[in-house]
Amino acid sequence: MTKRDYGLELTNNSKVGWAFSLPRNKTCVNATTICKKLCYGNGIRYQSAGQKAKRERNFRTIQFLLSEGGPKLLSQNLSLMVDQARPRDWLCAKITDTQTEIPWTLRIHDIGDFHCAEYVEAWFLTAQKYPDCKFWFYTRSFAEVELFSALIKLAALPNCRGWLSVDSENFEQAILAKCNIESSIWNFAMLQDPEMHDEVLSSLKIVETSAKIINFPYHRGGRHVQPLRDSILINCPAVVGGLNLQSSKDVVRPCQSCSMCLP
Repeated sequence: MTKRDYGLELTNNSKVGWAFSLPRNKTCVNATTICKKLCYGNGIRYQSAGQKAKRERNFRTIQFLLSEGGPKLLSQNLSLMVDQARPRDWLCAKITDTQTEIPWTLRIHDIGDFHCAEYVEAWFLTAQKYPDCKFWFYTRSFAEVELFSALIKLAALPNCRGWLSVDSENFEQAILAKCNIESSIWNFAMLQDPEMHDEVLSSLKIVETSAKIINFPYHRGGRHVQPLRDSILINCPAVVGGLNLQSSKDVVRPCQSCSMCLP
């Protein structure tokens, strides 16, 4: 690698489809002990030299573009990736007013998180330019006011959906963040760790009286912990429902077909 090794590159994830990744140690600014321990980014498929190099190159490029031209310059380059994720039959579908064979979606961060407000602004500018693309993300970056304010703006876009990612350590902080803003923008995505206590769900239910909480029971190697059952919870079908993960980018992925987390 040289200092000129730059470029932004998507990942084609077998669960979500096209996604963008960043190194966790540099961007997960509000990571909890639990999420560090249980993150699927610890899995072997994410530990290859190539996968790590891609995430580092993405981060290095982001920092360079922000320093050289701010969010607008970075957005121009993020846009190239969104174009890459565009279904090949998109133009024909647009002309004939039909659906594309595969939905046009992009998950912001299958690994990593939002680490600064300028970076969030770049995604906001990008998502604005592509109303036909559905963006979504999960984040723990709701502790710092300026950063979370930028995320509120991004999540409020009609083609973007943001989830407050909660666990046994940060659920109280997430509740405060949700209560201090327009609550309809956000829902909770809960990481159910193997030793989760009842206080977490009971506290979230005080805030979420009608909306649903997406629950991700901890899983690894095709196995998962016994999912919690509650009227307010929706257990992720890709985790508990045995949905087949597809390696081909030419088939609809589980998150795209379920679409519960998408805008």
